[in-house]
Parts: sequence; C-alpha cells; structure tokens
Amino acid sequence: MDNRIFISELLQDLPLWTAIFMSLYPKLQNKNIFFISLIIGIFASLYIWYLMKKGEYTLRIFLKNPSEIFPFMIYSFLILIFLVILTYKGILYMPSVIWFYILITSIVEFFFVKKDL
Repeated sequence: MDNRIFISELLQDLPLWTAIFMSLYPKLQNKNIFFISLIIGIFASLYIWYLMKKGEYTLRIFLKNPSEIFPFMIYSFLILIFLVILTYKGILYMPSVIWFYILITSIVEFFFVKKDL
C-alpha cells in the first residue's frame, strides 16, 4: 500500500482513537480536541475518496499485497470491538458522532468498492 494511502487510513481513524482515549480517561475529555481530530479524519476520508474516484486506490490495489491486508483487517476489527464495548458500557465519548462518522465513511467507501467490482 502506498505510504500516502496508509497515512490517510490512519488519519481517518484519528477521531475513533481520540474518542476511545477520551472514554477511558474522562478527565482529559475536550470537545475542541475531539472536533479537531474529527476534522482531520474527515479530510483524510475526503482524500481517500478522491483517490478512489481517480482509480489510484481500488479494491485490486488493496488486495494486491495480502501481507498488508491481514494486519489491516485485524486492526480495523479490533478498533470496532473497542468502540462496541465502550458503547455497550455507555462510556464512549460522543457515541452518536462516532457511529455516524463510521456509517457515512463506510457507506461511501462501499459504493466506491462496489463500483470497482
């Protein structure tokens, strides 16, 4: 995977990690920091969607290197497990914003992947 795509994927998850961190350490909760991380994540998502639209980031490119896919899938699955557990316990910071962000980014990426198929 290209470094700019890898970094964009990590930045896209920044609001998720910020919410997890702020959920585990309530004394450090800060709406400004959270929304800054959300803006960074949104711009990273827009960049990923731009690359998908241009055809520079496709399902074929993603599947090209299986040794990178497996750790990425584990990482994605674990972060979702953390979010589900924190939501279930009722301590996830900004749960509606986080789940809306995940839903929107997933739907848009799904349409690009579906188009690629």
